[in-house]
Amino acid sequence: MRKRFFTSFLVGFLLFVAINLVAAHLLSDCGLPSVFGMGHCADDITRAGWPFKFYEAGGFAYHRDFNSPILLLDIFIGFGLAIVSGFVVRRLASRKENLLEK
Repeated sequence: MRKRFFTSFLVGFLLFVAINLVAAHLLSDCGLPSVFGMGHCADDITRAGWPFKFYEAGGFAYHRDFNSPILLLDIFIGFGLAIVSGFVVRRLASRKENLLEK
C-alpha cells in the first residue's frame, strides 16, 4: 500500500511540475529557454508559476517581480495535488483488492 501511495504521490507531483514548465513556456515571451536564462529575444519577459504567477522579469525597461508567498502557495497546491492523487490511487487499489477477495 505504501509503495502505491508513494508512486502515485510522485506521479502527481511530477505532473504538477510538468504543468508548471508548460505554463512557463507558454507565458514567457521566448518560451522555456528564457526561464533558464538562455533566451535571446529583444524584449524577453520571463514568467513562471501555475496556478498563480510568482515570478516575472525582463523587458526593455527591466523589472523583476518575485513573490515568495505565492511561490509557497503554488508549492502547497502541488503537494496537495500529489497527496490527493496518492490517496485516490491507494483507495482504488484497496477497493479492487477487496472485490477480488470476495
